[in-house]
Amino acid sequence: MTVTNADGSTTVDNGDGTSTTTWPDGTTEVGYADGSTMRTFPDGRVLNTYPDGTRTFNDQYGTPLDPGTGNPLPAPPVTAQPVVTAGDVESGVHVISGVAEALLVLADAEGALALIEPINAMFAPISMALEVWHALDSAPRAYGTMGYCYGLMYGALDMGEPAYPQGPYSLDSPETVQEKQTRYAEGVRTAAAQLADGTSGSALRNRVLLRTAYLGSDPHRTLNEIWVTACRKNDDEFYADHLALMWPDTGMTEA
Repeated sequence: MTVTNADGSTTVDNGDGTSTTTWPDGTTEVGYADGSTMRTFPDGRVLNTYPDGTRTFNDQYGTPLDPGTGNPLPAPPVTAQPVVTAGDVESGVHVISGVAEALLVLADAEGALALIEPINAMFAPISMALEVWHALDSAPRAYGTMGYCYGLMYGALDMGEPAYPQGPYSLDSPETVQEKQTRYAEGVRTAAAQLADGTSGSALRNRVLLRTAYLGSDPHRTLNEIWVTACRKNDDEFYADHLALMWPDTGMTEA
């Protein structure tokens, strides 16, 4: 069901406990059953609001912003920090806070560049994650892979939980749509579990952030490297060669 609101926006009930509101300027907001929302602005900024009233705001690169003003948050006071080694980062003993720190680690930690190549070794946990969907048909399997990829990027950048992509499903039966939603959610949960797995999860987060810093601080490039790697590990060459993932909105598009 679609409802037109007084401010010119339209709200669609997605049928899975979420709703999506779209404004004429391209702003979208996904509302979740627990009362939280994720609003994405045309320039890629993302505002998350939680049931307790707290909010987080990030630009398209994952840089934290002030939720009230939209301005970058002030840098924390400069204090003397212990020396971070590539070994600390690789093991997950040291947790990189974001892309900005990842850039510093690449510049200052001897041996850090070795952690970002090759891509297959860097994202070794992908192989284990994909075993969950290997026996599925290619389309549901791809949605599981997509959820996993977005889960890794959103989680590493502290952007909350990625919403299920919205789009036309006129050629899909309700059962097929439900299957895709289920596999997507499984992928998101699998990535979240890996990132939360102690020092192993911290090490994975570090590698995602280091790779993003290395690729010009562009999460979109890292996301699609993960996507291509994951698809090929599951023999989904068509998806790897012909489709790419969007950013920061979720969804597939032609490569």
